[in-house]
Amino acid sequence: MSIEHDFFGLLDGDDGELHWSEGVDAGDQYVDVDLRAPNEQSVTDEALDVAAAMVNSLEQLDSRAREAFVAEVGQEGSNAMLYLTSQFAELDPEILLESLDYDSGDREIDVLRSLKLLRVGFHPHHSGSEEQFAVFEYALAPDESDSILSASFDMKGDVVSTDVDA
Repeated sequence: MSIEHDFFGLLDGDDGELHWSEGVDAGDQYVDVDLRAPNEQSVTDEALDVAAAMVNSLEQLDSRAREAFVAEVGQEGSNAMLYLTSQFAELDPEILLESLDYDSGDREIDVLRSLKLLRVGFHPHHSGSEEQFAVFEYALAPDESDSILSASFDMKGDVVSTDVDA
């Protein structure tokens, strides 16, 4: 089965799963963007339209994700703090310094502002409130560490959670 959409084109897959992927420029970053759904019946036209609008608004959503990470600074056990702690322990100080795009004097904030947006995954079958409709994945030094800090958005464009995979 397949679905045709004005923005995504023909969405289909060999196993019935719907899939689309493309590289997208988001400001000064090149980001891998994909969309996946288990089947045609699980996706509405509205959800696809919202996903298309979000692809065109990656920079604004990127800013919201970073604001969510910054809001977690200082909160012991928060995902942003777990990510920062793992990066400070894992990365050589020279690599850490080379990875920073900002130098405000606040190392934690500078790391979060310097994160590279690597991938955005859309899940249009998750269209309820508080569900992970879009997941933005970040890394500070992706060639040096597999650790990922992510922010998940609901269909309204609100950050509903952060996660760390260290």
